[in-house]
Amino acid sequence: MPTSTSSPLPNNADLKVSLGSTGLSLPQVGEQVPGNECEVAQGTADGHEDQHDGTLDNRVHDFGAKDIGFFASCALLVNNITGPGVPQLSNMFVEAGWLFPVICIVSIWAMTTLSSAMFCEAMRKIPGNEHFRDRVEYTTVVDHYFGRKWYIASQVGLNGALQSLNIISVIQSAQVMDNLISVIFGKTCGLNLSPFQSMWTDGQGLTHLVAGSTDIFSCVNTNDLATGNAWGCHVVLTLGFVVTASLAIPCGRWNLDDNMIIQTVAFVLTMGCWIIWIAASLSAASGDESALIPAVNSNPNTGSQAAVLGTILFNFGFVTTVPSWVNEKRHEVSTNRVLWISTTICIFVFFFVGLPGAFAYSNVLQGLVTNTCQKQVGQASYNCPNDLLQVMTDPTLVPKAWDSTFGRIVLKTSVYMFPIVAVVSSIPVFSIVIKYNMIENNFSKKTSYLWGVIFPWIAAFPLIYMPNVLGQFVNFTSLIFVSFTDFIVPWALFIVLYSREDSHEESILGDGAIAANVVHHYAIPQSLGVSPRAKRFCSLGLMIVLASAAAVASVLTVVQGTYSINLQVCALVGN
Repeated sequence: MPTSTSSPLPNNADLKVSLGSTGLSLPQVGEQVPGNECEVAQGTADGHEDQHDGTLDNRVHDFGAKDIGFFASCALLVNNITGPGVPQLSNMFVEAGWLFPVICIVSIWAMTTLSSAMFCEAMRKIPGNEHFRDRVEYTTVVDHYFGRKWYIASQVGLNGALQSLNIISVIQSAQVMDNLISVIFGKTCGLNLSPFQSMWTDGQGLTHLVAGSTDIFSCVNTNDLATGNAWGCHVVLTLGFVVTASLAIPCGRWNLDDNMIIQTVAFVLTMGCWIIWIAASLSAASGDESALIPAVNSNPNTGSQAAVLGTILFNFGFVTTVPSWVNEKRHEVSTNRVLWISTTICIFVFFFVGLPGAFAYSNVLQGLVTNTCQKQVGQASYNCPNDLLQVMTDPTLVPKAWDSTFGRIVLKTSVYMFPIVAVVSSIPVFSIVIKYNMIENNFSKKTSYLWGVIFPWIAAFPLIYMPNVLGQFVNFTSLIFVSFTDFIVPWALFIVLYSREDSHEESILGDGAIAANVVHHYAIPQSLGVSPRAKRFCSLGLMIVLASAAAVASVLTVVQGTYSINLQVCALVGN
């Protein structure tokens, strides 16, 4: 696909000169710009010259064009939020009960959307980038407001957050791709780089050798692991990993706007997958494995609240990608409208996918922290499904209404399609954001590409068939990196922004623009009459609350987590 590029918009004083020879002119303040009623390009029309502080000087801007529309914008954000964590939401509801997750989802939804809007307002108020007419990436914004030390911290946080999202997406995509290959060809193959003899113990306590675990090259049906997984706890280069990489890595070479066709198609297909899962879960609500979900799961064997905050933060860890989207959206696309509509769609997806699945399969879904399920408590040899993807492909758990050739094909198609259209589509976006932030801050394109696009595949490769690595990875990386980059940094920016003298609109737009009621992007609408002091205290309070909650959840995760690895655990990986 050809790469579209755009040079930074010039200062408006220069733009007037260049337009003068063509007979065109900039719109005056108060003059309506067709298709752009909400966000009007601002410059010297109010009699004030742009103020520059050097933030945008010597920055590389050879990225995508500003041509991402409203629907593509919503598709991009929804895809980023509803990624690899969605199939595990039912596990979270089963393990924790419905009350605390519902409270957290609604709270994190509001805080995430507000923090994104806060960050965008800080972007808009950087001199030279009024109304997002130039481009400023995440780490450059931090550099402008906090200086070099915080810039370095933001680079570490952004890379930690996005790389962890990418790594977990790679793991899930590779596993499901292996399942798909097994369905089509009977088996998937791989190179076992750490061969050793695996063993598993059946329900009668008898120990069996796992065939193929000592072979360097082996082929396994990953959909039929009743006698153990030959690749469990092994470092294996599988065919599914190779195929997934061949689909996603080339997209990382493009700009963000070049990926919008993929994002739009992925959004539509992903919606189809969710509808199928919801219908299947509802039809299984009266099945043998269903049970009412308590408000709080206090069962000492299967209950825990530790994974709730980390899982939800992981799903809402999209704030770091917002600046790159804002930089390439069309001027007429309202930032607030896209943010609130997209995130609202996502919370409905979380409830409609997570709760019916939890209700229908409450006895068998594995806890994210406890690593067990109610059925396994009474039947030690039972292997609990890791998520809804495994449930939908388990012939013993298929609802009766779907227990036909056509029904099973539909379920399996949705399961195998999901990582390709939803998860794989999000991997290039996170890679591009990392690449943008590095290139804009004068890293070479080669280094940026290797780190942003290639590294997550190298890091994920040895983790593909490690036990419960998905759930533990989600919790720790979310609590450490996502909390910092997606919540603490935007709120801290807002505090600094409204503590500065030059944050007042009259210092940027001039009295004429204010009198003309030019509409700007504000995280909190001016019509609410919230004072700068109240905004600062609100931001500080939310930052303290989330930091405290993340610390508590980290302790609970460590204390209540199960980290044992033995031959039986290894043999049951992916079963």
